Amino acid sequence: MYLKSFSRLIASIVLAMPAVGAYAAGCVPIKLTAPVNPENICYGNVEWAEPTLGGKLMKQNFNLYRPPSAGSAKTPLVVWAHPNGMSKLLPTSQGMYKALVPPAINAGFSLVSLEFRHPVVNEAPGTSAPVPHTDIARALQFIRANADALGIDARNIFVVGQSRGTLGLWTVLQDDMADPNSADPVSRESTRANAAWMSNAQTTYDGHEFSDLFIVPRDRPAFNAQFDLEHPKHAQFGSAIKSVNAGKQADPPVVLRYDSYVVPKQLTLEEMQAYDAIHYPNFGPALCNAYQAAFGNTTRCTYKADPVYKDNPEAAFQGYIGFFKKHLVQ
Repeated sequence: MYLKSFSRLIASIVLAMPAVGAYAAGCVPIKLTAPVNPENICYGNVEWAEPTLGGKLMKQNFNLYRPPSAGSAKTPLVVWAHPNGMSKLLPTSQGMYKALVPPAINAGFSLVSLEFRHPVVNEAPGTSAPVPHTDIARALQFIRANADALGIDARNIFVVGQSRGTLGLWTVLQDDMADPNSADPVSRESTRANAAWMSNAQTTYDGHEFSDLFIVPRDRPAFNAQFDLEHPKHAQFGSAIKSVNAGKQADPPVVLRYDSYVVPKQLTLEEMQAYDAIHYPNFGPALCNAYQAAFGNTTRCTYKADPVYKDNPEAAFQGYIGFFKKHLVQ
């Protein structure tokens, strides 16, 4: 048997999408006025049946956590993008809430928890809905367009994510997707971020790039053929690695955490079966190598790959606010 499909490698267990009604009109985003209800704030109009949550209907919206002491002041913002098997909901008893929200609030940051589609899990051939890669970009633009009502400092936005949520990493490594000439005021806003912190990040969604980087040459044709068969529209998936750029819009500093040690060689398909290729630790050095090539050093990209995060995944976010504070714009 060959290596399990790349969709499972990078998107966890993908259940069958419902045949009817997978995508439909969801909430309708509107211009916000203060005060804002902090729950289920709509940033887009797509509704979908989420396969990793048993087909539960989801909408493009987010919850906002804001420091009670901030008053009318504009705060820096952390945008959280969750892994598969979770939603934007962060119950206060949950370890992820404790790892993310109190550190942000205590440091004077607001935090947004997003609902969004995954570019592979929610691949939607034949639909007219915008491709899932645009979700986090659109959320960032909506937040900036409504920064006054949300009490957000639009100059200081940061992205933190895990697994599926590393779509946020791909997003902020793209050239700014703002369209200054758009008739839509939201589309005129920036999709960039000051810095990013990611756990178990897939730094490419491109199966061919995955095989070139991590699979021995003799096994790549079989891997690529299977990937192409399963994902005929894979060109829309993208690659964070290939997006790194030190030019006019220098890419933001990133920190990466993985829950297993880096593998010191390329693997056969059979050997890869012994690893969690969904969260393959070599994704980290591959991205930092791209930063090295672009910037001449790796000071803007650091990673740590350690099994300590396997049993304690929340520990992968320790220190994330301190890192973001170093990259605030005054």
